[in-house]
Amino acid sequence: MFKKNFFINLFLIFFFQINVILADAFDSKIDKIRAEINRNDLKSAINLLKKINVGNDTQQDKVHILYGDIYLKINQTIKAEEFYEKAFFTTNKYVESLSLVGLAEVKLIQGKIDKSIRLSKQAISINPDLIRPKITLATALTRIGEGQQAIEILQELHNNKKTAAVSLAISDYYISFNDIDAAINILENYLKRNPNHIRVLDQIAGLYLFKGEKEKAIEAKLKVYKFHELNKDKKKILSTKSWILSVDPTYFDEPVVIENIVEKILGYIEKEIENYDEKEVKPDYEDFVFAPTGTGSGFIVGDGKFVITNYHIVQTAKKIAVRNGTGIVSEAKIANYSKEYDLAILKLENPYPKKFAIDSKNFAEPKIGADVISIGYPGIGITFDQPTITQGIISKIFDDETGIMLTTAAINQGNSGGPIFNLEGKLIGVSFATLDKLGVLMTTGQIPSDMGFAIQSNMIKEIFPYDNKILPRSVKFDKSTLYEKMLPSIALIAVSN
Repeated sequence: MFKKNFFINLFLIFFFQINVILADAFDSKIDKIRAEINRNDLKSAINLLKKINVGNDTQQDKVHILYGDIYLKINQTIKAEEFYEKAFFTTNKYVESLSLVGLAEVKLIQGKIDKSIRLSKQAISINPDLIRPKITLATALTRIGEGQQAIEILQELHNNKKTAAVSLAISDYYISFNDIDAAINILENYLKRNPNHIRVLDQIAGLYLFKGEKEKAIEAKLKVYKFHELNKDKKKILSTKSWILSVDPTYFDEPVVIENIVEKILGYIEKEIENYDEKEVKPDYEDFVFAPTGTGSGFIVGDGKFVITNYHIVQTAKKIAVRNGTGIVSEAKIANYSKEYDLAILKLENPYPKKFAIDSKNFAEPKIGADVISIGYPGIGITFDQPTITQGIISKIFDDETGIMLTTAAINQGNSGGPIFNLEGKLIGVSFATLDKLGVLMTTGQIPSDMGFAIQSNMIKEIFPYDNKILPRSVKFDKSTLYEKMLPSIALIAVSN
């Protein structure tokens, strides 16, 4: 009897150890696939996933998470959502938290801010140590104008874990409030610790360029270019090289040498892979093929063929490109403009779907005291794939001769050209400037409240004739619903002067 029990126990121990070894081997394969996803080598990642052997439900759920991450990388949110939902019904709390994070990021990309916030909070409640849901939550709050809550979350994260994702998120926050120096400072401090992080280098290159520091911009962007060469990512190679050439057309005339850059980048990638669950999964929005030296906002009209913006944004532009809230880029040219009302209409080389256009029947006249929302790309727009909103009221309307109205909705740099809606979703104006608070302070000795300037919607007819018939009064939207409804119609305008 003793011998029998001994051999049974020995067998159970052996069986348990074998399972542990097999589980470790499986997780090792999962980490290797994650490495390929992090390097944007999605083809290799998918090939490896096809070969992996799944032994139980938890392992299958981990595979579903990876497929979700892959589809999120290429901005295929519906497919990503399918795989995250498959992994959601799991008994493993860690996997459940990752599926909630993925779903929160999907909803953020889709513009469903309330759902993104709720899912992020659920993920945090299950696993408070994860960084990704906190960054997603802060980003969602920023998008709907809840900046104070967002920065508190990000500052707490930064005090504890100075990761790339946290540094990038804080940089984005500062950019949205026009503090480019603070944004650069955050990224420079990170690069002192990890000098070859590709996403940080990519972001800081754009910031340097906007400050006119071209040499620093190219130095950072060249490392990104070499990384894409290493990965043989033809699309990224082309876009990054075009970016550099748009800054310095002769840059590649001489051989470019960066000592040990390949080894350094590969070494850093391996370090990043160790804590993949802490990384932010970023969708692959289409890149501009040139380095923007200026940006603004706009909105799609005319059955998807045109975009309206401010004239001062595109006035001196040699190149113009537009990216809408779902990440689709099209080059554009000025079709018509009005210097008097600071309006321009751009004709798109590749029109958007008709459903993305704001119908002129939804243009309405502003009314004093009405609640309004300004939607646009604050800061310089380089790091913002999607727009953010600010809320206020119409405080003053001038006559049609000037076409100007005042709003308490904050209009930051980069918001120029963006639409202003009432809460019924009607377009009532186009942002064009913010109040010079410093100038008012120096002149009057008083700090004024937020005040933005906008062109009344009826002035659009100066550049874009349209039917004045207004659709019947509709129900009011909350700001999250209005954001989701208008997301595909809002455009980031990038120019190269």
